[in-house]
Amino acid sequence: MILKIFLTAPLLRSYSQFRQFSVMDETKIIQFIKLCIPPLDGTHHKGQSGRIGVVGGSLEYTGAPYFAGISALKVGADLVHIFCTTPAASVIKSYSPELIVHPLLDATNPINEISPWLERLHVIVIGPGLGRDAKTFQVVSELIKLINYKKIPLVIDADGLYLITENPKLLEDFTSPIILTPNKIEFERLINKLNGETGLTTLGKSVTILRKGEADELFSYDSQLKWKNKTGGSGRRCGGQGDLLSGSIATFLHWSLVSSEKLNIGIQVDKALFASSLSCFAASRLIRTCNSKAFCEKGRSMLATDMFEHIHGAFQELYEE
Repeated sequence: MILKIFLTAPLLRSYSQFRQFSVMDETKIIQFIKLCIPPLDGTHHKGQSGRIGVVGGSLEYTGAPYFAGISALKVGADLVHIFCTTPAASVIKSYSPELIVHPLLDATNPINEISPWLERLHVIVIGPGLGRDAKTFQVVSELIKLINYKKIPLVIDADGLYLITENPKLLEDFTSPIILTPNKIEFERLINKLNGETGLTTLGKSVTILRKGEADELFSYDSQLKWKNKTGGSGRRCGGQGDLLSGSIATFLHWSLVSSEKLNIGIQVDKALFASSLSCFAASRLIRTCNSKAFCEKGRSMLATDMFEHIHGAFQELYEE
């Protein structure tokens, strides 16, 4: 598989119009990923390899934030905080003692309650299991504004994408990286709202989009950083796989941003956008490999939980051999 990196000058203002200038093979990109992975040599303190926040979890949906949080931990983050509604909290806690669960989305003053925790977080994932309750959306909208003010990198998935599609202006003026992870239907809904793919650039210069599908495809404000990945995966489309991806992206994004200054790609690019592209590719390859391995074992019976067992092996195979 060839990873294509596209170069244009000046920077294109359209995601769909570009000319190919050169290609970079997958081996090169994986070398960059390896440079970002913190070594397990005893030199890091707890929390340094990633403190991830997940905003999601409602009465109906408790599995999604668990999947996102556990995948972030299993990839290599140290701590994960889940911010959910009260009915979801005890259920999520029962899934795993590894997650720090805060039932604050429906608190009396949710923003005041959540705000002190944001200082501790390296990356925040919004959307898994969030639901579409109007009051929750209002809280999350205010939270996104606060995240923007605090310049925290953001990954948006699932119902978080629905919120952004309804109100794209929430992403205006972001200077920290934002990664959106829509599937085919979510992507079509978004571009319809924005009057076509060319409208994606209006979301802002910090926005990267990973469209999930038979082939994962990355759209970046900087067209030099686009790629497609079809390696791995399977025909099994059980629920939860996107949550594993968003949690994994969050961990890789933190690592890539911390290491961005030492990554010399050989062309002039925005370091944060490059880190976003790199983290999406790292997570895409990892989760698609986990999917393939789990499908070989379980076939039609494969569930997202079966993929967890393969994160360690897939990570070693891709990034530590």
